[in-house]
Amino acid sequence: MKEQTLTNRSMAGYASAEVGITAVETMAQIYLLDFYVSTVGLKPSLFGLAMLIAILWDAISDPIMGYISDHTSFAKGRRRPYILVGGFLLGLGAFFLFTPPDLETQTSKFLYLVLAYFLTNTFMTMIAVPHISLGGEIGFTSGERNRIFGWRLFFANLGLLSGLLLPAIWVSLGKDGFTSRSYSSASVWVLLCFVSYFSYFFTKGKDSPYRRTETEPVSIGENILSFFRSSVFILRNRYFLPLLLAFIVATAARTLNASLGLLYYKERLLLEDSQVVIRILLPFVFFLTISIPFWVYLAKKFGKKQPAFWGSFLLGVMTIVLYPILPQGSYEAPLIAAFLGGIFAGSILLFDSLVADVVDYDELLTGEKREGAYFGFWKMATKIIRAIGFAFLGFLLEAIGYQTGAQTQNPELGWRLTILFGPVVGGLFVLAALIFTRMELTGEVHSKIRELLSRKKNIQKRRSSGVSAG
Repeated sequence: MKEQTLTNRSMAGYASAEVGITAVETMAQIYLLDFYVSTVGLKPSLFGLAMLIAILWDAISDPIMGYISDHTSFAKGRRRPYILVGGFLLGLGAFFLFTPPDLETQTSKFLYLVLAYFLTNTFMTMIAVPHISLGGEIGFTSGERNRIFGWRLFFANLGLLSGLLLPAIWVSLGKDGFTSRSYSSASVWVLLCFVSYFSYFFTKGKDSPYRRTETEPVSIGENILSFFRSSVFILRNRYFLPLLLAFIVATAARTLNASLGLLYYKERLLLEDSQVVIRILLPFVFFLTISIPFWVYLAKKFGKKQPAFWGSFLLGVMTIVLYPILPQGSYEAPLIAAFLGGIFAGSILLFDSLVADVVDYDELLTGEKREGAYFGFWKMATKIIRAIGFAFLGFLLEAIGYQTGAQTQNPELGWRLTILFGPVVGGLFVLAALIFTRMELTGEVHSKIRELLSRKKNIQKRRSSGVSAG
């Protein structure tokens, strides 16, 4: 069977949508808590509850969207149309999320956040699940998938930069906290319209429409039953479950890390927000970006499993050791953590690439291509943990003494944040690495799966040709 090959132009074009997707995610993870608590004036506990409600729905919608995109029969492809429309709607949702009207009561602020984040996350699902699923589908070999997801991580880093820098740029132009967030979200909306079109355009002809078979469910009831049967089968996949559990724990660590970052640097290290973004977070993104070829090389040489394990494990050890001992008032010392953290965090691309390899095993067993279903569960796990993390974090901040709207916080708050930001987050990364060791899909096993899958497809092709000839 002839293997599919992709040019770097096609890979980059496909991955470009990740700039806008990640920009929205970054603004939500880094700025949303501080924006609604400090600027809008919402209580942290109500913020956490709003996140829990909105994201839990969004998490449930991910596998549903995956199933829908697996079974869509648009002439332009089963994934691409969702990317194009989803990009526009996601930008619109992000704009309203960071541009709330003048609300006076806690109840009105809470309800607005629930609705705005509910819509934003729904539109995120519409573009993100089909997009990541398409990445797993257009790559044939394991090495090719590593490069595809390497490109995704590269553009995700550009999105991370956009999400970090845009608020700082608008502040430098004299805009206040509220206006800078609003203008930033409007800028991301424009960006999303462009990159979602680029991804749609450069994947033309690489996203085949779904072909319905005679045994496929037709009615709504049959489709619902088929969806649940598919979900049960996926969760029983011997390779997918340990990979998913490891990713869930790592996502919990990343959620706490992203949400507590600005508070840690401000309250513990006594640094200014704008300087933290420029002098610490930007170098982190730079080191993360340049690490991508390094992890692709390691995966090619040693397989994906060992590099993915050591990346997560060493990231956890570094987090546990370094963050509690960083000196106050220094912008130079955190660069060590930014360098090591950026390098180790680059291994995350291997986890996404491994999901695509797991789908090959599923296709070997079932004869179906269900990237959407698998990546739908992948995204769902991320959002459930993020929802729980946000809700837990809101109550936790109040428990450790964070005072909403106060100019000066309790002196003990800095050290309490350090424990969370360092040992707790680092311990979760280490735990994720240990869980990951239970995942038995090595490079050798996947090569055998690909070989059997190719043989199976060749046999089916010959049988189909024989029937047609007869």
